[in-house]
Amino acid sequence: MRWPKAVAHHGARGSRLSVPVRAPLPFSRRLLDRSAVGIVEDLQRAGFESYLVGGCVRDLLLGERPKDWDVATSARPNQVLRVFRRARVIGRRFKIVHVYRGRDIYEVATFRRTPEGLEGDDESDEVAVIRDDNVFGSAEEDAFRRDFTVNGLFLDPVAGEIVDWVGGLKDIEKKRLRCIGEPEVRFQEDPVRVLRMIKFMRRLGLDPMEAEVVAAREHARDLAHAAPARIAEELFRLMRTGNMEGVLEDLKHLGVLDLVLPELSRWLADPERYQRLLRRLRAFDSMVQEGRSPDPALSLAVLFGPRTEEEFDPMHRTVRVHELAQVPATLLGEFQARARVPRVALQGAAGILLAQLRMDPPDWLPTKGRRRRDPVRIVGQDAFSDALECLRIRLEGDGRDLAPYDEWHEWAVAQGIEVR
Repeated sequence: MRWPKAVAHHGARGSRLSVPVRAPLPFSRRLLDRSAVGIVEDLQRAGFESYLVGGCVRDLLLGERPKDWDVATSARPNQVLRVFRRARVIGRRFKIVHVYRGRDIYEVATFRRTPEGLEGDDESDEVAVIRDDNVFGSAEEDAFRRDFTVNGLFLDPVAGEIVDWVGGLKDIEKKRLRCIGEPEVRFQEDPVRVLRMIKFMRRLGLDPMEAEVVAAREHARDLAHAAPARIAEELFRLMRTGNMEGVLEDLKHLGVLDLVLPELSRWLADPERYQRLLRRLRAFDSMVQEGRSPDPALSLAVLFGPRTEEEFDPMHRTVRVHELAQVPATLLGEFQARARVPRVALQGAAGILLAQLRMDPPDWLPTKGRRRRDPVRIVGQDAFSDALECLRIRLEGDGRDLAPYDEWHEWAVAQGIEVR
């Protein structure tokens, strides 16, 4: 796939519809999450305009299975709390409500609008970066503040219809990706939208419009101004697209590998290393396509695996450590210091990488270090499945025989350890 396949589009952008398009649901209501529908019904009975919104609507229309069910409503957070007994407000700057149904949590947010001064100005080339998107608004305003038209669709389960203020229904029908408003402005407002565009291209097979392609290329380097924690969050989402091999190529094409993965970008400048990681990601993508959703620990172990394996070898080591076991924690510590991801994810990834030395000892490891030891002691029984999956990805990505994986899989079953 060449990056990216642009779809030519001519005509006005961002013009608001005088009335929204309302279309009957083109799929069975049985596909809707009953608890999410119940939350919308309860809010509507209490007198508040309410919808299912965003990704769940988009995925249903594209024939995908939604991962999350979000609700948008005219009710303010304190009003939502009066409707639901099992609920609590989270967030500081912009409060949303978590509503609990059994063990599941549903996010209920009040309609927002784009803050004044961020809509773009024909008399000025300056566009403010969104720092505070926390102004309440109407349902229509909430739709128009979203990034792409396919994410701006609302679903009313009570009326049994899709409500479209932004032209998203036509774009989903044509499988095209189009910004709400001018791409030049939208990517400047929030450069992370470039990563979101890549995500929708790779996960959903949507084709961006010509203007989106041009704007993404022009403003990709603006990611330097985005919060590292937000970039890391999108990185983990990109790892779940099932096409991370293509995502890495996209990041390289846009020249932003150093902004998304600065800890690896210089190392990946070597073509042989880059191709090694690509092959690993191809095997990783196969796992995702089979239906498994990787957690951050396994994602990081796969991303940092090739470099960590090189650094394990004292003859090629560039990081300063006192002992072998410190290598993965040192490399991942750089990522942690920048991205501020939960330490449990970093510790899990370090354990997975250390376990590889026991499960598949390298040739340079001394005989004493190659003695068979229980890797469960390193990662714990719950995380052993991830360590085993990482081993499979390594072997498959490097074109090696899967015998070590099969051996450890049989051992785990014999030990009564649950593996996927």
